[in-house]
Amino acid sequence: MILRRFLLAFALVATTAAVQAQVPDEAAERERIRVERDAAGQRFDEAQKACRSKFAVNDCVDQARRERDEVLTELKRQERVLNDAERKRRAAERQKALDERHSPERQQEEAQRRAKALADQKAREARAADKAAQRLPDGQPAPQGSPRSPASPGSHGISPEEAAKNRAEYEQRMREAQQHKAEVEARNAKRKQPPAAPLPTPPRTGASGS
Repeated sequence: MILRRFLLAFALVATTAAVQAQVPDEAAERERIRVERDAAGQRFDEAQKACRSKFAVNDCVDQARRERDEVLTELKRQERVLNDAERKRRAAERQKALDERHSPERQQEEAQRRAKALADQKAREARAADKAAQRLPDGQPAPQGSPRSPASPGSHGISPEEAAKNRAEYEQRMREAQQHKAEVEARNAKRKQPPAAPLPTPPRTGASGS
């Protein structure tokens, strides 16, 4: 039968061109399968129309249906190959990402990134403390909760000698501020004391010569 030979030849070509595990263009292969599936359906419709002009209509249609199903089965097999290849590719990509994430190089990069972030945070805190200390008038203590005393040893960008000098100056300002605060409190307390009671008036003596 001419139709059968044509469909079998078509299936043979499709089988030869079937995609294996790796394909150059997965999207193009899926589009090819879709087009060939639609073409098989159209050929079956045409074969049904041709069968109506024959004596054994049912046998002709059954034969055309079997030939169509053979083509569709082959296309479905090719589609499964594509799906399997896609699953393997995605699994390989996930495994590669995990390997890179846990590689010594990646872990070293993460450790360096965390160390740099910590150093930057400490530097920002030191600069903020230095600026706060510079804004304070002489004799005023640093605000509570500051990240560190201004110009403490180890501050970013200064030598140990400068840090020690700044520390001494800061402590001197703290002592002066505390002393100033104590004197102010003493004066305030003295002003709040009640005034001394006046001395009693001596009694008046009687009139002379009375």
